[in-house]
Amino acid sequence: MGKLQFFVVLCYFIPVVVVIFPIGLVFSYVFKVTGLDRWSNRINNFLGYFWYRSFFFVTGRTLEVSLGAWDPKGNNRFLICNHTNALEVPLIVSLPYLSKEKDIRLSYLGGDIIQRYKIIPLMMHKTIVEAVIYSEKKPNFRNFKTDVLRVLKTRSIFLYPEGERTFTEEIKPFQTGVMKIAYKFNINLDVFVVSGFMGYSSLSEYKHLSKSKKIYFHYCGSILAKDHSDFDAYLLKAETLMKDKKKELEKLERMVS
Repeated sequence: MGKLQFFVVLCYFIPVVVVIFPIGLVFSYVFKVTGLDRWSNRINNFLGYFWYRSFFFVTGRTLEVSLGAWDPKGNNRFLICNHTNALEVPLIVSLPYLSKEKDIRLSYLGGDIIQRYKIIPLMMHKTIVEAVIYSEKKPNFRNFKTDVLRVLKTRSIFLYPEGERTFTEEIKPFQTGVMKIAYKFNINLDVFVVSGFMGYSSLSEYKHLSKSKKIYFHYCGSILAKDHSDFDAYLLKAETLMKDKKKELEKLERMVS
């Protein structure tokens, strides 16, 4: 087992062995079926926060979070972020508590990661907190689009526009499928970036990240679909915001190490 794989197993083992998760999920489900959606949602948001805090505590990492002028309230939108490996998921689902907005209603867009890591269906399944699940093997774009637009009526959706785990600190080109849905239906974007998660790997090129033991999670800015005359400009703006912020963080990482 490689170093990164070990940390992934450790990360996803925490919700299995820590008693607060099954107890919390039971209460969340009871609140959901009895119509107390706010409390069900708040419990799930807290579990995500506790998950991230537990993993960082066990692995000796610290987090620098900078959400700046981000306003999670208002119209539902897409929240997008780069995706290096599966260790980012606990951080993403803890976003409501990181922003000190416990009642933010978020969904999660994913295919294999939802099926692979069973804690995600438990924490963000449609019977508790709606998640949009797609299948790359048997795509049904029409139903997928319908599901996305339906969920956006009640909550924002988080997604990884690169479409896959990159296993590198480099930001890869965005996949256009979901982004085209966003532009066509005038969905705004809130752009975030994470940096430092490859410090959990044994690759020599990320040795400085392993030594610094620091993870960065920053808000890059928001994009209004109506401000862009065509899809290419909309997509380029999102990529540029994320990549520019990533470059800033990489300079900080070099200084820290």
